[in-house]
This record gives sequence, C-alpha cells and structure tokens, in this order.
Amino acid sequence: MDFSLNDYIRYSNTRNYFPKNIFPFVSINKNKYKDLENIQKNNQNSVSNAFIELQKRVGENYFQKVYPSQSSALNFSQRSFPPYKFLLPEVLADDWLSIVDWHNKHCRDHALHQPLTAYIVHKLLGGGISSKSLKIGDSNLLDLSVINILKWGKTSYIKEYLLDIGVNPKSNLLENTPIGREFWKNIFYETTLIAAVFHDIGYPWQYINRLNNNLNSADFSSNNSIVNAEHIYNCFKNRLVLYPFNGYKSLNRNVPCNWKNELLELISASLSKTHGFPGALGFLYLNDFIREYPSKKELPFHQFSIDWASVGIMMHDFINIYHGLNNDSPPDNLHMRLEFDKDPLSCIVALADVLEEFERPNVILHKHQQSSNFKYNSCCISSEIDINNGVLNIIYKFKNLKLAAEKRVYMKNDEFKYFHPDFGYLDFSSIGIRKVNMSAII
Repeated sequence: MDFSLNDYIRYSNTRNYFPKNIFPFVSINKNKYKDLENIQKNNQNSVSNAFIELQKRVGENYFQKVYPSQSSALNFSQRSFPPYKFLLPEVLADDWLSIVDWHNKHCRDHALHQPLTAYIVHKLLGGGISSKSLKIGDSNLLDLSVINILKWGKTSYIKEYLLDIGVNPKSNLLENTPIGREFWKNIFYETTLIAAVFHDIGYPWQYINRLNNNLNSADFSSNNSIVNAEHIYNCFKNRLVLYPFNGYKSLNRNVPCNWKNELLELISASLSKTHGFPGALGFLYLNDFIREYPSKKELPFHQFSIDWASVGIMMHDFINIYHGLNNDSPPDNLHMRLEFDKDPLSCIVALADVLEEFERPNVILHKHQQSSNFKYNSCCISSEIDINNGVLNIIYKFKNLKLAAEKRVYMKNDEFKYFHPDFGYLDFSSIGIRKVNMSAII
C-alpha cells in the first residue's frame, strides 16, 4: 500500500471522503460559540487573513497544496470539532514558523501534514470498509481493531468509561455481534480520522511551554509547572485522556500513596516536552467550552468519541515521554507503551504520523547582500508499507540519493525508538507483526 500527494488528491475528491455517520458530536451552546467568535474578531485574526498572510510567505506552489487541504479540514471540523476555525490562524502561523525554524533541522509543516496523515488513516482503514482496509494475514486492520476492542480484555478501560458516562450496560452495542461490530467499525474509523486531522494542533501551546522552559533566569516555569499540572489533574482526572498516565486505567483507591506526585511530574513534563498533550487538552477544553451542558440531546457515545480522539491526539507524540532520557535501557514509562490490543486508535494515528514524510517542506535559504530568499523544497516523494511473514516494511521514496542518505542518518534511531520488539513505543505483535524495518530509497 503506497501513499503520495497525488493519491491523496484522488481520494479527497471522492464524494464520501469524510464520514458522516456519527456526526455531529457536540450539541453547541450558541452563546458560548459566539463568545469565541467575538474574541477572534477583536484579535483581528480571521481565517481568511491567515491564508492571505501564509500565501505571501510560502508562494503559490506550496500554498495551493495547503489551501484546499485545510479548507476541506475546516468544513469537516464544523461537524467534528467546531472551534477549530478559531485555532486555524495560529496553526497556519506556527506552520510557517516551523518550516523556517533553525532549532531543529527536521521541524516542518503541520498544515498540510495533518490532512495527509488523515488520508493515510483513511486508506489504512479502507474508508471504514473492511474489504478496502490494509490486509494483515487473513484479516484486515479495521476488523482487527474492532475485534480487539470488543474482546474487552486490555481495552476494558473503554467499556468502563462508557458505562461511567451513561451507556446502558445491557446495550447490544457493547457485544461482539454483527450489529455491535458494524457500529464499532463506524465509530472507530471516524474517531481515528478526527484524531489524525487535528493531531498537531498542540504546536502553538508547546512553543509557549518551550519558551518558558528556556527562560530559567525569569523562573517562568519552575514554580508554576506543578501548579499547572495540579490544575490539569483536577480538571481532567475523570476523563479518558488521563487514563494512559495510569497504565490505561482509571485512578482508584488502590494507587500507592506517592503515585499522585509522580503523576503530576509526568503531566508537567508532558506539557513542556510534547505537543500531543497540549493539543489533546486544547481539543477537549474548546469542545467543552462550547458544549451545551446539561443537555437532553447529548448522547454518551458522541461525547466518548471526543474523549477517545483526545487520547489519540495525545499519544501520537509521547515517544520521548515513554522512553525518557535513555534509549538503550528499559523505558522510563513502560506503562505508556502503545500496544495495539490495548489502544488500536492511538497506534494507527502514530503509525500514520510516521508514514507521512512526503511533501513535508524543508526551507532552503538563498542569501543575498541585502536580503534572503526562501525556497520550500519537499524531499520525500511517497511512502509505502508492505507486510510479509510478520515483517512490516516502511519504505520512503526520495528525489535523489543524497536526500535518501540524509534520511537514513536518523531513521535507524527512529526505527529503534518506535519499533524495537522489546522497547519500541509501538507494539503490533498482537496482530502478528513481529518486526518493522524502515528504509529510504530513490
């Protein structure tokens, strides 16, 4: 199965590219939504102005890739994440800043990357149709995801959460029946797609946190980080987004007496060292802010989808929290490993994020005496995956040997951190994938 920009364009032009079975997820309080609109108007930070400013900076070629993709995502967000339009100007601004940033050679765009990651999820899951989903042995990725969920083994935390928010314990949607499986195919596919479309919205927040961490002389963060963590803990301690911090379990009365302090330190680190956690919190907070509550229209599965998507947004970027300081020893936070039979949604979003290397621009500066010109050059042409005898091969295709060689320099470290059989962040062994190889070719 291969992935490329041209293939994305072909898929995204189809009538049913974005699903509509479960939407809308949120019953909106119109007054609260209007409050957010007024804030954006007062800041003079409209979506249309953001596109104009981005076009000035990146030129027509790259802009014509971003504009239709983000316009489509914006339309999708009206039913899946209505406040996205208030974030999009900052996402576009941060997108450009990341492309020209010198802190990290491999900091690149998110505005095009997010829709392309969602396209990869769409293709991996066959657009919600089992026969079109990625084949793994005699089964496929979509069915394997649903089967693992409905076993209620390692995924029992999902059932526990559903019951806690009001789903009838006798509901046939919780049973491994034809009706139950079809329902979970729809909700799993749509929620995974939502997580993929919005998985990088946390970058602007991470920038603020990173800035605070670099201003040690002003002591911006050292006194406030645990205070912020405590506030987040108090606000979200009953929500699904904090379950992975506790080994995919709710906090109960049996936790060690010192566990809360360790949990607060982990939350604090996640705020400053990831963009996934700030993104998940922003996604939840903005949805909560505009939500009509209490509401007679609210359905538990709709709210569950929002909470579930937030877990995928968070966990796609927890590889460094998981490993900690040392890559060559057991990870510091082994309980946060992404195992397919425990969290198939986050596994698929994280895999799609790894696969989406193509069309990510690196800026090339041409310096003149009085000015500098920027050229936005994408190195990778396409990505491909192949599964054979339990081995998943990830293949990146580049424009020339030099670019492929540059990718290989850091690719082996990525292969270890993501896919080492014992210590890798992503574990697909439960569905028969025992090894993952990454390669870069022309």
